[in-house]
Amino acid sequence: MLRSLKLAVYRAAKKTGYFAAVANSDWRRNRVVVLCYHGLALDDEHQWNPGLYMTAGLLRQRLETLRKSGCNILPLGEALERLRKGDLPARSVVLTFDDGFFDFYREAAPVLREYQAPATVYVSTYYALLERPVFDPMLAYLLWKGSGGTLDWPEVLGDPVSLTPANQTRTWRRISEFASGAEYSGLEKDALLGELASRLAVDYGDLASRRILQLMNPNELRIVAAQGFDLQLHTHRHRMPQEKELFFKEIEDNRRALAMDGQDQRLFRHFCYPSGIYHAGSGAWLRECGILSATTCVPGLASRSSDPYYLPRFTDSMNIHGIVFEGWVSGVPSHSGNAEEPSVV
Repeated sequence: MLRSLKLAVYRAAKKTGYFAAVANSDWRRNRVVVLCYHGLALDDEHQWNPGLYMTAGLLRQRLETLRKSGCNILPLGEALERLRKGDLPARSVVLTFDDGFFDFYREAAPVLREYQAPATVYVSTYYALLERPVFDPMLAYLLWKGSGGTLDWPEVLGDPVSLTPANQTRTWRRISEFASGAEYSGLEKDALLGELASRLAVDYGDLASRRILQLMNPNELRIVAAQGFDLQLHTHRHRMPQEKELFFKEIEDNRRALAMDGQDQRLFRHFCYPSGIYHAGSGAWLRECGILSATTCVPGLASRSSDPYYLPRFTDSMNIHGIVFEGWVSGVPSHSGNAEEPSVV
């Protein structure tokens, strides 16, 4: 009911010309919409997690909407510099992709090149170097694949577990805690995933061979960088330590992994908070690391008054209706006061 009402309000706003009025206003011209994407489905990932994954076809529709709406898609660094100077073009938009999954290389990059759309990819590099499926999402994906069945794994879970939707999250947590408690390495966690898949009658070798839930490897990162895509920081191990020294190590390791073939590590100066997690001291730490900006997952438009270390973004996904997407790139929710502001309290 609430969703239907919301869509009706958006449709009415567009029909009455409110979308166009906001999009063409000086208010909108002095703001940039930073769009956040995660994965593009290689198989059925958009059915497993539509809040994070979409199809390549939907990405194409979004880019077509941006084109028809007269949006100017800018590289992240240029957009932030022009935002600071106050000389943004009309309806400015930035595209960002989190994590650096292989599906960016396979699915997103060709579509973006077709539309000549620049994009920043925030890369978490540990699994890029390991070249195996990322443990946490693959664990959840395998449990989803086993939906409706029973997982019998006494060494890890004790009694058999019925994989109802309600049980999957609890089971994910128990297996994750088992791996953490045993201090498993990345490869040991991968072997654990293989054992889980076997118990669920899922072909893990097939998933791995098709690069499901894997990151781009160093060679693929080189290729997308050579194609003009901007690779930036997302921590090495996709975590946000509370201890300053550990956080600095995350940035140092992340930069070192991205600086391939002798590349200057100082080129990596934009950051995205892993899982959107940050705290009051994050901005100061990033500044000490020579980082110029950091994006959150808090919805909103960035303006000259926005703190560059806590920039808002709008996360797009299969769950976002087309009219809502169009409203966001027009600037309507923020103009109407319905968007949040990143808080560091």
